[in-house]
Amino acid sequence: MAICVAVFGFGYYILNHVSSMEKPFLGNTFHIIFGCTLMAISSLLFAYITKKQFFPKKRKRTKQIFLEDITKNKDS
Repeated sequence: MAICVAVFGFGYYILNHVSSMEKPFLGNTFHIIFGCTLMAISSLLFAYITKKQFFPKKRKRTKQIFLEDITKNKDS
């Protein structure tokens, strides 16, 4: 989770600070797209990790039927 927050912060930095420079390396458009992509991916991963961690899937429990129980009920 901390890594996702750090990647989101890095993407935010690239989007707002590096892309607003006068002549950044590789151009402004690259930094805008790269920053938005990092922020989007880290947000999706953060949501997925949070869902898996705090909202686990409930397992259905089935009643186990053994052969001995069936034969006892038939005799009675």
